[in-house]
Amino acid sequence: MMNLFRLPEFMLQLFETPKVAQTPSEIIYSDFTFKVYHYLPKGNLASSIPILIVNSLVNKYYILDLMPGKSYVEYLVSQGLNVYLVDWGEPKISDSGLSLEDYISFFLNSIVKQVLKHSKAKKLSMLGYCMGGTMALIYASLKQQHLQNLVLLATPVDFHNDSLLSLWGSPENFNVDKFINIYGNVPKEILYSTFMMLKPLKNITKYVDLVENIDHPEYIKAFMAFDHWIKDAIPIAGETFRQFIKYGYQENLLVQNKFPLGSRTVNLKNVKCPLLSVVAEHDEIVPLKSSEILVQLVSSKDKELLKVKGGHHGLSIGGSAITIVWPKTVEWLLAHNN
Repeated sequence: MMNLFRLPEFMLQLFETPKVAQTPSEIIYSDFTFKVYHYLPKGNLASSIPILIVNSLVNKYYILDLMPGKSYVEYLVSQGLNVYLVDWGEPKISDSGLSLEDYISFFLNSIVKQVLKHSKAKKLSMLGYCMGGTMALIYASLKQQHLQNLVLLATPVDFHNDSLLSLWGSPENFNVDKFINIYGNVPKEILYSTFMMLKPLKNITKYVDLVENIDHPEYIKAFMAFDHWIKDAIPIAGETFRQFIKYGYQENLLVQNKFPLGSRTVNLKNVKCPLLSVVAEHDEIVPLKSSEILVQLVSSKDKELLKVKGGHHGLSIGGSAITIVWPKTVEWLLAHNN
């Protein structure tokens, strides 16, 4: 039963702009559209190997630093890790020609060199999330010499699966060339609508859950912060999107070791560094089938697959993240410090 005495405070929370990305940081490098954040360490470092987090190009970076208590970045820092994170920013209309090669071979490679220089380390651990995980995986296949470890969360690898995104992205259902030729960059409104259609009923029932938790201010804070992040959508550079759809969802070239990146071809057998792949059993965006196959495709002798309950965002801010993913990845990284 609704607590009417809480109603005024509840309504006030609904109209407040939530505070996000609060973990103290400094910008150590910026160029084109991107910035690189270094999160200020607390005390002595537990590891000499810095961690570079590579986010997806689809959403803003702060899903991994949502709010105190719901921040993967905050947790990593609290455990004595030296954390860097890529904020890809928003491409302008003039950036529509930016390709996956630009983002991975040039931007990400430049970022890695700057992080190594700033941290005075010879190698780093790379942690990729969602599309950012695919980008990190491709980078690892090409620039193995810079990586100590690779940790991937909800990373799409096999794009031919039973997900709605796989169905919608098929050549029979989506003329990506015509789409990009018309729009240039992918409009953020279309991206937002696409992800909302993956779970249409949830867009209604989530507000029922919100009202039922009127007596739980922390639940409401987390709800509003996450809802703010979902709606804070960004466009994607047109050429990058075209390549990701064509070579991924339509031709499924990554699992065949035929994925082109400029003049080079990505071969996952070139990935030999220690690998931890974390997957969600009920991921509506990156199904289990799409990501669990990775451990069979790389040459790493030290590789582990961690399956957890929950959906896509359960790996970043959900109960499984807080109780399993965060501590397990830290434990794994510290065990692979040398």
